[in-house]
Amino acid sequence: MPLSYNNTAGVSDSRAELTLTAPRDWTAHGVAVLSLWFRGYPPSVGSFTEGPVGTFTMTGSGADITGTADEFHYAYKSLTGPGTIIARVDSVVNTHNWAKAGVMIRETLDPNSAQAMAFVTPGQGVVFEYRVGAGQSNVGAAGQDAGITAPHWVKLERDVAGFFTASQSTNGSSWTPIGNTLAQNIPMGPTVYIGLALTSHNATQTTEARFSNVTITGNAGTQWSNQDIGILANAA
Repeated sequence: MPLSYNNTAGVSDSRAELTLTAPRDWTAHGVAVLSLWFRGYPPSVGSFTEGPVGTFTMTGSGADITGTADEFHYAYKSLTGPGTIIARVDSVVNTHNWAKAGVMIRETLDPNSAQAMAFVTPGQGVVFEYRVGAGQSNVGAAGQDAGITAPHWVKLERDVAGFFTASQSTNGSSWTPIGNTLAQNIPMGPTVYIGLALTSHNATQTTEARFSNVTITGNAGTQWSNQDIGILANAA
């Protein structure tokens, strides 16, 4: 019994018919009219574009990157083995003090995946967070340097032993571990996803971030892909 819809159009009438195997009394208890209402998910607001060359603009929503599962927009490449990603977060729209724009490595594209992220926020400084296993609680603010806002540089490294280091910089050449944290052992498979991440920390609002000077080292793919992670949406 298909029922068509278009979640980007205005209100419309859509009808479906179902033949019952046996008669039923739909007027019991004084019921005269039966109506069915449903609400779908909104369309995705996530996007990732390049322009000018070397500068990337990303939009996204999502409740947060935290807890046992994440909601955000992700632009990524595959990475096999050790690798590093560096980016200058030029700006991030303040939809919340904890809106997050930065660099990430995650084991899978599942919302509850193991992951590590170094990010810049509008009101909580620059932060290092991670999840050590699928479905486990995120280690929030494992390292944090308050009072820092965009533009600012962040770097995330995975070494050959699976240890992750998050650093921050004012100039892209002199680096300091975020919150002076030590390297963290975060078990992941040999092939992971490395890239840029953005969450609005407010599921009803869309934030925007700009990144520049993005470099990835290691055995990484050449083409960017991007998608929402953990955000339910209807395709238009």
